[in-house]
Amino acid sequence: MKSFLKPLLSRSLLIGLFVFALASTASAADEAFIWAPSLNVGDTLPAISAVDQDGNEHSLAQLSGENGLILVMSRSFDWCPFCIRQLQQLVEAEAQFNAIGFNVTTMTYDSVATLKEAEEEYETTFPMLYDEDSAHIKAMGILNMQYEPGNRAYGIPYPGIFVLDNKGVIRAKLAEEDYRIRPDFSLVLEAAQAVE
Repeated sequence: MKSFLKPLLSRSLLIGLFVFALASTASAADEAFIWAPSLNVGDTLPAISAVDQDGNEHSLAQLSGENGLILVMSRSFDWCPFCIRQLQQLVEAEAQFNAIGFNVTTMTYDSVATLKEAEEEYETTFPMLYDEDSAHIKAMGILNMQYEPGNRAYGIPYPGIFVLDNKGVIRAKLAEEDYRIRPDFSLVLEAAQAVE
């Protein structure tokens, strides 16, 4: 091969690698995080039938306020500090949601006894639902697949928040890819206020 062709080939190879890297980066950006990908805004949330921290059973219709429901899907109020902090923030924000006709509730895989302890410790006044066998979490398509059966964390969801109207239709979904970051309740309030 003639020596003057070698630099040209090297340059072509470098340009090709650069273009491939750019394409790979664009492809990764296109695969943005989507929470609850099988449930879209405008879909009706799968039916809910779950007991709260007092052992009382609730349906979606019973949970909803006049205008709708803020449903917070959490990992655990027993061992997840990020969920506990979010629960405390929800306690503070509840009155704002109630003022616009929205009830609030949470759902975790925590036992009824664990939820009762959380109610007493964090002074909650809203239903905290026990999702037995994570049946609702699975139906919503938000089961965290990182954990195997037998692991303490098996059954937790990818956390997030549904804003539902009074017919159970999803009007907004708010979540972050990093479970340590939770949507600010001011944004949730804005989404609820937009429900007509």
